Amino acid sequence: MKKLLFYCVAALFFTALILSSCSKAEQPEPDVKSDLNVLNNIYFALSDNPSLTQDCAPVKSGDLFYITVTEGADIKLLKPRFSVSEKATVKINGTSCTSGTTQINFDQNVNTIEVTSESGRTKSYKALVQSGKPNIDNIVYTFMNKYTIPGISYAISKNEAVVYKKGLGFAITENSVRTTPSHLFRLASCSKQFTTLCIMKLVEQGRITLDQKVFGPGGILSAEFANASGRAQNVTVRHLLSHTSGWTSDPDPMFTSSFYGQTLEQRINYVLTTATQVEPGTTFSYYNMGFGMLGKIIEKVTGKDYETYLKEVLATAGITDIHVGGDRSQRRTNEVVYYSQDGTNGYGNDMGVIKAAGGVIASTEEMMKMLFHIDGLPGIPDIITASTRAEMLTPSPVYNRYGLGWRMNHSYYPGAYYHGGNLAGTATMWVMGSTGNINCIILCNSRSYISTFDDELYGLMKDVINLASNTTW
Repeated sequence: MKKLLFYCVAALFFTALILSSCSKAEQPEPDVKSDLNVLNNIYFALSDNPSLTQDCAPVKSGDLFYITVTEGADIKLLKPRFSVSEKATVKINGTSCTSGTTQINFDQNVNTIEVTSESGRTKSYKALVQSGKPNIDNIVYTFMNKYTIPGISYAISKNEAVVYKKGLGFAITENSVRTTPSHLFRLASCSKQFTTLCIMKLVEQGRITLDQKVFGPGGILSAEFANASGRAQNVTVRHLLSHTSGWTSDPDPMFTSSFYGQTLEQRINYVLTTATQVEPGTTFSYYNMGFGMLGKIIEKVTGKDYETYLKEVLATAGITDIHVGGDRSQRRTNEVVYYSQDGTNGYGNDMGVIKAAGGVIASTEEMMKMLFHIDGLPGIPDIITASTRAEMLTPSPVYNRYGLGWRMNHSYYPGAYYHGGNLAGTATMWVMGSTGNINCIILCNSRSYISTFDDELYGLMKDVINLASNTTW
């Protein structure tokens, strides 16, 4: 009897268990909502925006989208198309949007795009939108993205008139300050062309000659550096301008860290007493210290600080906003911030020491003014004579790709004169007199140490000039 009762209870238990399991299996699955909130793309279609002349696609850099729309477009009345995660919703500048339908005012310093997933999770993106030449801006955006450059200012001129100028990205990332053509950038070795201009003016005035000795008996700086001997006494102004002084940058006292904290005078004394030197005028070797010496010549001959005399020369061309830079605490109100990469220090150089070789700060706007006043074209009067210009731009007899402070004879820029510059946090380049009387300037507030960076900056300049040459302005 007890066994029968046991079997009955067990049967009831298993029956209840089976019924319970079946009941659970029949319950509907819970409604799982997607957390995906990705903005894959945003662009402006011609079919949605009659003020455009073409579809305008972005260049994406992380969560930031750069978009240049065609000139004449009404940025305040644009309908964006976008691609986002399935079932996600979009707000742009606080307005809920439907792709290709909702009209948005994109005339903001930074446009905020919020993508909210089906589950309610929101991710923010940014879009920088401006009008211009998308085909040109987009290759600059692509360079910025590849090499992590926060901001670039660039300008193009033709026949002594600026035909295009743009600030792209951020001059100051922390405060989302957009780059403009009037922002000041450190020029690095593009400072050397300003030093060259000052020297050539002193030559024109008869205060020095290009073949005058710098050191030794009768040298311009003989009193300041009496310890010069041997080959150092044969160095002329021309040798310093053309990088044929016989000294090599091994090490480079201007930028080698072991010399940090030393004055320019101490560094020059090191060169005169310690550095290895071959006979001046026999070989080319790019030498920053030579331009430091030229800065001392300018100060000795004029009796004025380098920056003071530079500004006097530039004032004759109507240029008033070019200076010698300082550290971050001395940043001018319209100067960018410099963003270092790979652990370098963009504010590690003493700008007072390197001023004549790499310490000038300027904007693309002011640099264009200088080019217009030394380009030899008939429209705007030059501030140097034709013979001075010819002397400055004649290749060295020992290296036909460098004259006096300017590079030349590059296959990318036939018939043009150019120079580039790099410091931690800075990369610059300008080209004067390319085919069709086109000038171009590119200034960056960072520099990459990826091995392809320098070559691709040259390539970017070539591509911008080629596009400019094929554009009707």
